[in-house]
This record gives sequence, C-alpha cells and structure tokens, in this order.
Amino acid sequence: MKGIYAILDEGNFNFKKLDIYIHKMIDMKIKFFQIRIKSSITKEKINAIRKIKKLCLEKNCILLINDNIELAKNLDLDGIHIGANDIDIINARRILGEKKIIGVSCYNNVKLALQAEERNASYVSFGSLYKTKTKEKPVELEIKTVKEAKNVIKIPICVIGGINKDNIHKVIKLNCDLIAISNGLSSIDKINKISKIYYG
Repeated sequence: MKGIYAILDEGNFNFKKLDIYIHKMIDMKIKFFQIRIKSSITKEKINAIRKIKKLCLEKNCILLINDNIELAKNLDLDGIHIGANDIDIINARRILGEKKIIGVSCYNNVKLALQAEERNASYVSFGSLYKTKTKEKPVELEIKTVKEAKNVIKIPICVIGGINKDNIHKVIKLNCDLIAISNGLSSIDKINKISKIYYG
C-alpha cells in the first residue's frame, strides 16, 4: 500500500457523478479508495458503489467502505475502515475473512496503532493533520506521533485530515505509506494538481 488514498465522502462528492471522479483519479495513478457515507444508505448509493466496484476491479484498484461491515461483506468490497466507535478488528476480521483489508483510525495515539497491528489490522491511520470540515470533531495530530509510529509500526501508516494541494508538499516529507485526501480531491482541477505534485 503506497500512494494517495481518496476518501469519497458524500459531503465532498456528488455520488451521482462519482464514477467521473474515479475515472479521473485512476487516470492520474490513484489506486486506493474509501467510500464514506454517514447518512442513510439508499438504493442509489448502493448502485453508485457497485458501479465503482466494477471499475476498481477492471483497473486493479482497491475499494473500501467506512464503518459499514454489512455493506463491505454484501457487496464483496476489498475491506473496511473502522474507528473507535465501530466494530472491533477481531470481529471485523471474523466476518470479512483473512484476505480482506481492515484499516483502523488511531487518531493521535501510537498505543492504539500497536494494538491494531497486534490484532491483524492491514494499516493504521493517524489524523487530523490539518483542520478539516469532513469530520465534526477531529483529533489534532502531532507530527511527533507520526515519527514515533514510523519507528515502531511495521504495517502501512496513513495520515489524514485537511490535506490539499497547498500543504501536500509538507506531508510527502513525512514519508508515510498512504496520504488520505477527501475535499482536496473533490474537483477535476484538484485531482490534477494533487496527482501531479505527488506522482510527478
């Protein structure tokens, strides 16, 4: 796991046109995606996810969903991302199986990341690195936490929170495996600029 990790939050993306953005991101070398839906799951949203899943299969990309273990299993997605108030890793692994990806939010806490690694998480995520409107009450991430995590965590490390074209240069220097971005990728122009900075 390495590269830009696109967080497809319904607050930042129009799900009716989601495949347009995905096509563009894939063209710009982005291969890692997460669907994030906090409102009710509708038939239209499920259809949008199915369309994206098909595209990700064709292009050899990874598609996860945030929180929703039932959808992850029923739609046979590549895995799930979970936080402190979601299903625990062990149960998620039991439901989804050993081959699926399970990412875990660890906020500003290396101890949580070590526990997640011990429980067979696929990757750990730290944030919020910068101010963000995607989450209501984000935990502020300290740079020293990322540096400490890199010294002790063996699975891939992701950073998230308010990352955009103006600050991604600084984030790249942290040398983490994944850089998760939502609003910073929510237009064709943003996708172009972020991708060119990261991938060249």
